[in-house]
Amino acid sequence: MDRPTPRTQSVQRAITLLKLIAAHHPGGMRLLDLANVSGIERPTTHRLLASLIDEGLVQQRESDRRYILGSYCAQLAQHLAAPADIKDWFRPLLLKISLQLGDATFLVVPSGFDTLCVTRAIGTYPIQALAIDIGNRQPIGVGSGGLAMLAQMPEPQARQLVQANAWRLHHYGGLSDTALMELVAESRERGYAVIGNYAVPGVIGIGIVLRDANERIIAGLSIASIESRMQPQRQREVAQSMLDMALQYHRERPYCGHED
Repeated sequence: MDRPTPRTQSVQRAITLLKLIAAHHPGGMRLLDLANVSGIERPTTHRLLASLIDEGLVQQRESDRRYILGSYCAQLAQHLAAPADIKDWFRPLLLKISLQLGDATFLVVPSGFDTLCVTRAIGTYPIQALAIDIGNRQPIGVGSGGLAMLAQMPEPQARQLVQANAWRLHHYGGLSDTALMELVAESRERGYAVIGNYAVPGVIGIGIVLRDANERIIAGLSIASIESRMQPQRQREVAQSMLDMALQYHRERPYCGHED
């Protein structure tokens, strides 16, 4: 494999910074944090940010000097062909699972180094564990939907995402990058994700991945319940039911990225 040239390495580093800024938009990131998280030396980080600012991809907010996405990013987004809304496409599946299993379900999509909850469905059990709200962002892997996605990625890609978020994980029940990678390995072997007491104490989530018509991972689907209701035997039963219903839905209505 050819080694990256200095020019391609600069492009890769600039893209890394852009992804970090996008993952923390609109809150923004400081120069020091960008350098520390990316592993790029501070002077180089500053130089790359200056180039991104010149191209309109990044801007520095005057009030706190944090870096946020620039106006040209919005222009680029407008040129993308709008795919079918994932939350509407998969909402019938969430409703079916919540109705049959009784607990709340959540649909999350990857967004930079995070997952973004785009919709959820309420179950019939009297106590609902509403672990995350629609619009909530969190580091990928701290919830069961994101953990399921990490487990289905190639190991280097999953590790890169986990390491990029290492400095944020302790906010979620003291989770560490080492512990999260162990959960990824367990989920990969199991075929579905189980995680509890990190994002929300006393709640256990079960997660699976959803794929498009080309078998690419596009989202994570999870169900959450109070710990006393989600003992190991029920975890296995719930996971199998979710996998079966998701597979049937995929066969009957594969997501193609556009409305039929």
